Amino acid sequence: MPRKSKANLVTAGGGAILVLSGLVGLFLALFSVGNMVWPMLLFEPIVLGGGLIAIAVGLRVQRSSVPMALATAAGCIAVAGFLSTLAGRNTLGSGILVPMLGLRMVIAAALAVYAGWLVIGPNMNRWRQVVIGCALLVLGGAIAASSFIGPAKPFREWLLSLGGFATSATALVLFVIFVILTAAGVHLLVRPFEVALDEGAAEGSASS
Repeated sequence: MPRKSKANLVTAGGGAILVLSGLVGLFLALFSVGNMVWPMLLFEPIVLGGGLIAIAVGLRVQRSSVPMALATAAGCIAVAGFLSTLAGRNTLGSGILVPMLGLRMVIAAALAVYAGWLVIGPNMNRWRQVVIGCALLVLGGAIAASSFIGPAKPFREWLLSLGGFATSATALVLFVIFVILTAAGVHLLVRPFEVALDEGAAEGSASS
């Protein structure tokens, strides 16, 4: 089987898993407790829609703007899956939601990498920039998450124990670091794709 056909088959398979997980999420939100978990009813259809996009790409129903379609689906799946889990964990527990989130994140990451490969190709320098950009965004996200996630509570208590001025100054420094990491991460993540698309457009103009 040609490599591209295998990639399409894997993409469609990942999409099918996402659709199934979206249906499971909707079922849990509707029927697993006495009251419906309304936030999950907002986010689970987005996961399901992302899975349908992946299936459409894998089955070659969607043939135009494939990298953009996959990248958009991956981003929506990751964000909606995370928010749905966050919304439903207190009511439904984490026994099934957290493993399901992990599976969704793995598939979303695979779709994003595949979308990137379709644009960037095997250029390792550009992939290095993408990896560094992602690492910076993760660090920035960790700083932001430290303000509300449970495991970071000791850090927040220590920060508050410093006193008014020291607490405010430290929080300001952390915010500046967060902004710098986020800005640099987005730039390093997006720039290789911009260059690749510009080069592709230039080659197309030259050939015509």
